[in-house]
Amino acid sequence: MFGVTKFGDNIEDEWFIVYVIKQITKEFPELVARIEDNDGEFLLIEAADFLPKWLDPDNSTNRVFFHHGELCIIPAPRKPGAESWLPTTPPTIPQALNIIAAHPEKILASESIRAAVSRRIRGSHSLNVYMHSWCNKGLCQTGGVDTGCPLHLIPSTEPMNWA
Repeated sequence: MFGVTKFGDNIEDEWFIVYVIKQITKEFPELVARIEDNDGEFLLIEAADFLPKWLDPDNSTNRVFFHHGELCIIPAPRKPGAESWLPTTPPTIPQALNIIAAHPEKILASESIRAAVSRRIRGSHSLNVYMHSWCNKGLCQTGGVDTGCPLHLIPSTEPMNWA
């Protein structure tokens, strides 16, 4: 699936989307999601104080994903060729998906990185505003997301175009 959103100047909309994507990958553990904006891997900006020294904008492409509702970072090898499953350059999407499938325990972002992103998601005021707004418009049904109004999402094989 592929989706594009236009959030304008409201950065809270962007973080609401992060929350939704995180929840989708938690609910559907076979899914892997990658989120970027015009700044690139913006999730890393939120956790900048906790990132490993090797990780920078030049090598972060296709390394940051949500899997099982958790933030994952595909590491770079400490020494070229030391770990054959790790690419020395940013991985392609197919390479990244293979790494995630084969080594999920080795790509979980550190607790401090995950905590920084989670704090930002929880701190987003728009989550409650959106959820209540969606409920008032009848766009949500009752169920199990832990907010005032749960989302029910159905995966599709068609690309999504959110405008």
